[in-house]
Amino acid sequence: MTHLLVYVKIDIVMNDLVLLTALLRGPAYGYALKKTAGLIFGSGAMHNNVVYPSLKRFVRNGWVEQTTVPGDRGQERKQYRITAQGRRHLLEQIGTFGEDDARDEGAFLLRLALFDLLPAAKRSTIIAARKSFLAMRSRELSELRDAAEPTSFPNKALRRVQQRVRDELRWIRQIEAKIVSLKGDSNARN
Repeated sequence: MTHLLVYVKIDIVMNDLVLLTALLRGPAYGYALKKTAGLIFGSGAMHNNVVYPSLKRFVRNGWVEQTTVPGDRGQERKQYRITAQGRRHLLEQIGTFGEDDARDEGAFLLRLALFDLLPAAKRSTIIAARKSFLAMRSRELSELRDAAEPTSFPNKALRRVQQRVRDELRWIRQIEAKIVSLKGDSNARN
């Protein structure tokens, strides 16, 4: 039961982060937010029962402002805009990256996509946590592969997963190099 509660909590946090992030581009209607969030999560659209209660909570917390604007056919539509308080909350949440987050590729990628908004120390913490998880995962996969028959299908599957871990670690090293070069560029300009 505890695992389920942790999973549900992570989903709520990720849903909030994705919806608030989608509002960074500017005001949006709920329907557009559903589509954007669905695209980020790799699905058609986020469900109404997730989007609209979240937006109501965001408005209640002062993270989002809701305005009513005229629609194309004379109806009224609700438009949402992130507030300064909402932006601060989003940045605080994005900068928080624990062990559970480090295990979640989506949580890592969302934060990576917003690295431009985060200070260097937060970036380093996020990258270090993900690298630590991947190193541990690689060791676990090696142990499983050692226990499997070398030519078995389980071994082939484990080899593929381990290769993906190695590829991500290589990719993260490229990101670290990019961060270092950007830091050098900004120091040269100052």
